[in-house]
Amino acid sequence: MNDQDKSPSDGAGTRLAEVFAGMNLSELPAMSAHVHELISLTHSSHSAAYELSKVVLKDYSLTNKVLQVVNSAYYALEKPVTSISRAVTILGFDAVRDLAMAIAIFEDFIKSGVEKEGISKILARSFLSAIEAREIVARKKLPFSPEESFICALLHNLGRIIVCVYLPDRYQQVEKLTGAGAGAEEAEARILDGLKFEDIGQEIARFWNLGDSVIAAMVHQPRMPRNRNDQVGCMANIAAMSNQMTDCVCDGGDLRQVVKRYRKLAGLSIDEAVEIISSSVEASEDISDAMRFGLSRLRIKSRLARVRKEVGGKGEKTAAPSSAGAVSADDGRAGLPTDGGKSVNDFIREITEILTSDFQINDFYVNLLEGLYRGIGFDRIILAVVRLEDKQHVLVGRFGLGDAEPATIHAIRHSLAADDPVAAGLRQCQDQVFPAAEKKGLPGVFRALTRGRTAYLLPVCLFGKAIALIYMDRLGKRPLLTPGEMKSARLFRDLAVMALQKMAVGPGRGD
Repeated sequence: MNDQDKSPSDGAGTRLAEVFAGMNLSELPAMSAHVHELISLTHSSHSAAYELSKVVLKDYSLTNKVLQVVNSAYYALEKPVTSISRAVTILGFDAVRDLAMAIAIFEDFIKSGVEKEGISKILARSFLSAIEAREIVARKKLPFSPEESFICALLHNLGRIIVCVYLPDRYQQVEKLTGAGAGAEEAEARILDGLKFEDIGQEIARFWNLGDSVIAAMVHQPRMPRNRNDQVGCMANIAAMSNQMTDCVCDGGDLRQVVKRYRKLAGLSIDEAVEIISSSVEASEDISDAMRFGLSRLRIKSRLARVRKEVGGKGEKTAAPSSAGAVSADDGRAGLPTDGGKSVNDFIREITEILTSDFQINDFYVNLLEGLYRGIGFDRIILAVVRLEDKQHVLVGRFGLGDAEPATIHAIRHSLAADDPVAAGLRQCQDQVFPAAEKKGLPGVFRALTRGRTAYLLPVCLFGKAIALIYMDRLGKRPLLTPGEMKSARLFRDLAVMALQKMAVGPGRGD
């Protein structure tokens, strides 16, 4: 049995619980609900892109950090991406989910820890190693997922991170011992009651229900895989390799030995290894302020220059400037998800580009809703579609963003034959605004939906008949839409009509 296949004994789990209990932590560190949502998402879902976009968009800071990375030099996209849903379309579900998860995990750790500099340095090394792992797998066309390799390398040192964040005194004791010449495993076992960092990482990973490949990748010196069909073993070794490459730069190790050890699996030359580390440093600088802070404390560029000199490499490459701008200060609309770095026209331009290519109608809807939600700024936005049920046209909730819970979306079921303002507006294809204080005549579901909010209802009509409804609202304390914002909202609605027209005259591209 390989090291990476072993499960910790009950004794190790008990000692881990005792270590945390001894530090007045009654239970193992919990994963945030946001990170748990991201990990639990799979691309097997029919609405995977929508679900991922919705989870990421719950956190305004995370949304902007993900887009900042997507538009960084690492991905080198021809045109800027201004929406999460568009990022999923271009880069793929796995790439965006894994990136969002990595950023969310790191943000949680930074907030939880006391010793910010130490944590930032460890996280910077982990993220740098993760990018290296993904690049190795992609460059060498290895027969396993670059994105899963990214996560395996990212969490390779989870145990070290956990101890640094939650047991900082013990972490400092381990660092002191290793600095005095003690071996790493010896120092860890002495301070952590016989446990190693990798034991703690694997136990926490099991507690968080992470996958077997991630858990196996926490072994610091895994055995070589039997062959390339042993994907768990291969990814464990790629994770170890990339982290050791980073360690060589940061700690002055022998990079040639690392390349030699993993040559049979990865097939890297020393020059390729240096090139991958260099490009990964450039990409890492675009992640966040915390990442840049960690890299600066590691003095990563001067150390990398030393490695280049030792291996005879070329001079340092210059990173392409990031297209992501700083988010401007909110102008009295605190809480709205508008992005000061991107205009409404940016979102409209992107959606127009989608219209000129083949597209899935569900993906188009998600991009459209995100453009309205973030481009103009609403607290909640819902798309409802008109269906024929028992010879009656019924409005049914389909997608939503903002504080639109699934139960809220699915509660929207309303007959177009009803005698009320909403049904009448749909029959007449008429835009409607319902101020926060005026709900007279609204049907029950919309009365509840608009309570304390100003609601904007824009029918999507084709050949004079309502096909869908875009519902948008703002809390009553917020400013009403300006004439310009209302014009932009209608332009988004017109793009939805154009998409339906294209679907009507072309082959079906959605359901």
